[in-house]
Amino acid sequence: MNQLRILMMSPDEAARGIAVSALLQAGISARGCSTSLELFGLLNGGGYDVVVLDVGTLGEIGYALVARLHGSSSMGIVVTGRGMSVDSRLRCLQSGADACLPDPQDPRELACILLSLARRLPAGQEAASVGEAAPNGQWELRDQGWTLAAPSGATISLSANERLIVRSLLEVAGKAVGRTELGDELQVEGGSVRASGSRSIDVIVSRLRRKAELAGVMLPIRTVYGSGYLFADQ
Repeated sequence: MNQLRILMMSPDEAARGIAVSALLQAGISARGCSTSLELFGLLNGGGYDVVVLDVGTLGEIGYALVARLHGSSSMGIVVTGRGMSVDSRLRCLQSGADACLPDPQDPRELACILLSLARRLPAGQEAASVGEAAPNGQWELRDQGWTLAAPSGATISLSANERLIVRSLLEVAGKAVGRTELGDELQVEGGSVRASGSRSIDVIVSRLRRKAELAGVMLPIRTVYGSGYLFADQ
């Protein structure tokens, strides 16, 4: 078996360093990162067999991250986290994790879990990837506007409000669209039941940016001071 290649994400720099050192001593190639954005950036470069995720402080975002990784590649997924309840560990396993190891942990146990997991991984599997690059090299809406695809191939599922806002910004990419105009678009398309005030628009865009970060990309929606937003990456 080739040397096992591990990518570990944890916001705790000290704990991450100790774990990576222990894995290296066990003959496992290991590298660490601190955020999901870094994680997907490294994964897009390929070359990893298993991802170790510290989701102790991520809440619902952690489960979504596990599901995202599970659905995009055949990599193994091991979850760690301080103070994780049985319910939290079950949620991680149901989301696609292969194993869940609550903190505090013995690095030797993590190494054994990783080596055991490696035995079921496809031999000589290709470097992991999180999607195919868009053929035109641009951001685009797919699935009748319900999915936003990045040039890298990463995709973001959109809610009804997010879909309308992204569509409005993409139609005039590079030009600012005011919050009032975006709010009017929500009301025209969705009726008065949809929140359409300036504050609501800001919340929707904020959630979109967080979704993009989770998918490993930077969303090119820029805030235009005193006006609204523009889609800059076109």
